Amino acid sequence: MKITREHVLNALALVALAGAIAWFVTHTEWVDEEVQMPPRGEAAHDRQYALKQIVGKLGAKVVAPQNLQQLPPPGATLLLRSWYWNMFPGREQALRQWVEAGGHLVVDDLVFSDDKLLPWIPIRHVSAPVPAASSAKPQRAASSPSRPIFPPRGMRQFAERSCSDLIEPDAVTPAFDAGRKYRVCGAEGHALRTDAPVLWSLQAAQGHSFLRVGVGRGQVTVFTAAGILDNDAIFQRDHALAVVAALGVKPGGEVWFVTTEDRPPLLTLMWNHGAPALLVFALALALALWRGGVRFGPRAPSAALARRSVAEQIRGTANFILQRDGAALHRAQLRALDDAARRCIREHDRLDRRTRADAIARTTALDANALSRAMDTSIKRSRRDLPAALALLESARRRLALNRS
Repeated sequence: MKITREHVLNALALVALAGAIAWFVTHTEWVDEEVQMPPRGEAAHDRQYALKQIVGKLGAKVVAPQNLQQLPPPGATLLLRSWYWNMFPGREQALRQWVEAGGHLVVDDLVFSDDKLLPWIPIRHVSAPVPAASSAKPQRAASSPSRPIFPPRGMRQFAERSCSDLIEPDAVTPAFDAGRKYRVCGAEGHALRTDAPVLWSLQAAQGHSFLRVGVGRGQVTVFTAAGILDNDAIFQRDHALAVVAALGVKPGGEVWFVTTEDRPPLLTLMWNHGAPALLVFALALALALWRGGVRFGPRAPSAALARRSVAEQIRGTANFILQRDGAALHRAQLRALDDAARRCIREHDRLDRRTRADAIARTTALDANALSRAMDTSIKRSRRDLPAALALLESARRRLALNRS
């Protein structure tokens, strides 16, 4: 086999390709990286979807109304996170009465950011002391996983640098086992205090971050870590345990989630409360548009144009005389006779009635006396005499027209 230049070039190309592959394999490293996937389904629209699933799996009934128009039954737990819950008068007083009757209200800094908003709750905010080593970058706890935290938008950087261990004081009944620590992020910055007896709390070095007190026969729980309720943060650290403890979830209980103050659209509300009136209005509007709309033709077919016969003319004239006074018909016939006479008789308009009758009679060969009497408008004619007078006047008019032609 003869080795040609083409064979040498192909061999060099294969060697170069093999060398490139070997360099790529030896100088690259392939590792698995966990990527945060966007939520899907109901979780894409409900930021507390994961928390609701946890509460439901623990045996409690989950209720998520669109607004706070109706309060939960006594003994239930209400997680209130709507900014506009008290936009209607009387909401705050009704909420207080519900708590005093045995309800359990749970709020975070999203609702309880100002102590003046709910003055009847005996819990106040205090500024937390700044740790001496706050300027240094905090080290990640050994027990905490290396998985990053994903709190809601606008709080990610804050939550990543503000995780702390919360403990239950010895004076309160623990939610789970005694001496347990809760690793919670986003609870620093300020603390909670109260002068009322503490039913349950989680506290750090700066003070209480979760605090529950009694109000009447009910309870109110306030916590400062507002970002731990969302889907991408509830499974981080010990957030789920802390939230379940704050809600006091127990099998057979009822937990209400009120996060919005939505109302049905105006058209839906009008239909639900006044469907008959809307139907009547729509029918009337459709009828008005139909009657006033542009049409492509007449409402009824037009009658065919045809010349009436003499018999129809006579019947129509007789019916007109029968139904109405014949004086108008007599005057109309006189006007037609005068129009015809002006064309045949000189100075017709200056002549009196008798002279006009004589002139017309000479031209038409009719009786002058009968014609003069027929032209007299002062005579009261009966329905029987009027047709004869009209017939004489019409005969005179036609003869004048013939003489003119």
